[in-house]
Amino acid sequence: MSSIIYNRAKLEEYLEHIGYAANRACGRAGKLDQLECDMQENSLTVLSELQRKHLGTIPFGNTALHYSQHRTLSLQPDALFHKLIQRKLDGYCMESTGLFYNVLMSLDFDVYATGARVSHAVSGSGPKDSFAGFGHMVLIVTIRAGHLEQYVVDVAFGTQCMTKPLKLEEGTAVQVIDPAEARLVRMSIRELSDRQKVWVYETRSRPQVDWSPAYCFSEVEFLPQDFEIMSFFTSQHHSSWFTQKLVCVKMLLDDDHQTIVGQYVLSGSEVKKRVHGDVKVVKELRTEADRVEALQEFFGIILTKEEIDGISGTVAQLPVQCS
Repeated sequence: MSSIIYNRAKLEEYLEHIGYAANRACGRAGKLDQLECDMQENSLTVLSELQRKHLGTIPFGNTALHYSQHRTLSLQPDALFHKLIQRKLDGYCMESTGLFYNVLMSLDFDVYATGARVSHAVSGSGPKDSFAGFGHMVLIVTIRAGHLEQYVVDVAFGTQCMTKPLKLEEGTAVQVIDPAEARLVRMSIRELSDRQKVWVYETRSRPQVDWSPAYCFSEVEFLPQDFEIMSFFTSQHHSSWFTQKLVCVKMLLDDDHQTIVGQYVLSGSEVKKRVHGDVKVVKELRTEADRVEALQEFFGIILTKEEIDGISGTVAQLPVQCS
């Protein structure tokens, strides 16, 4: 595959949308020019900045599977760019991380995508130490800084998403959103033979509690056609929770835009704000009008009337008005 997926104009538009900030002055005007200067100095710092700003700008969610007349998703690069950057809508894992993959490829990062199996500890649909079929997308990026280092990157795993590149090494705990932590462990899972080991991304809400598996992945590269099949099942099959309920998550940055400190979470009949482990309900959603308003207020998502009407009669619909 050619590394030039998005041209310079689209990359400039993406960087402007997420608010990329140069790490040092380089005497050039455009954000893309500034990023290229930063890449020469420290590409890992650039990767971290891109991931943080992407998470803080582009919501994770599945509104297109509910507020829609067709309820279908496209992973085609231009379609992702139009939806997530130009229309400023939300997207689920293979959309948002797919966009991020296209951007990294276009910026000449050494990156490939692989598939992940989500743990039943997350979905609640089976034993906590077991995993579902492939239904998630993560990226593996190789950084050349005197020697080669590999990092796993994710920008679309809801409330448990990593907020910085994780070095592909075992057991090192890193803070995601204070006080929550994440780590990678190398192990065999119950569905595989003992001879095969995979990477397991684990999280915990604070250092005092046990680790819980979030998803597992290997280092085998997946192709775009693999994700097309995965996305079709995830977005269309009746057993996929994405087809049954509407969720939206947006990360919150501190005042300096240097650290992710919390998140807005829309699920069910309320919007919650989580900051440093403290949770409060900021809006109750009694009607469809409440939810449409909340999507714009907290997530910056503006839906068309045709899209709003598309949820009518579905399992995810809220009452049209209070009784």
